[in-house]
Amino acid sequence: MRSFFVCVLAALMLAGCTSRTGGAPESTEESRAESVDLAVPIELRPVLETESTDPTVIVLPTDDGERLTLAEPMLTIRRLDSAEVTLEETVGNWVLTLDLDDADGKAFGDWTADHIGERLAMVADEQVLMAPAIQSAIPGGEIQISARYTRDEAQALLDKITGR
Repeated sequence: MRSFFVCVLAALMLAGCTSRTGGAPESTEESRAESVDLAVPIELRPVLETESTDPTVIVLPTDDGERLTLAEPMLTIRRLDSAEVTLEETVGNWVLTLDLDDADGKAFGDWTADHIGERLAMVADEQVLMAPAIQSAIPGGEIQISARYTRDEAQALLDKITGR
């Protein structure tokens, strides 16, 4: 899979410019899962600037070899209201959208409002799935992961997150 850090255009931000219909360069088929109980919880962990001796801090590698020092989770997600892969028609990229439940959505929205510009790692099963910078506050509990994904790459990421 392509490096998340090189390809990220606007990860973890509300885009509002996706379409659930329309053509795609590779496939017009889209994937949606309603009320997803995750096989492995997703931890959202702030990325620290420096290493720490605090026992609650962990250091994990990313797919591209970067080693991230991560704080305790600011949120652990065990269930999603829905998850889907859609086409962002304006640029032709596939997007992964995760809809958090109300409680997690509120906590996530409050945290992102106070941490714009900081990085937040999405960790599942002790593996960093991605660690983008927060571009803007994300109220409402909808996380859009947007990069130059092919449909297969976006689907593989959805499968990894949902444990399919």
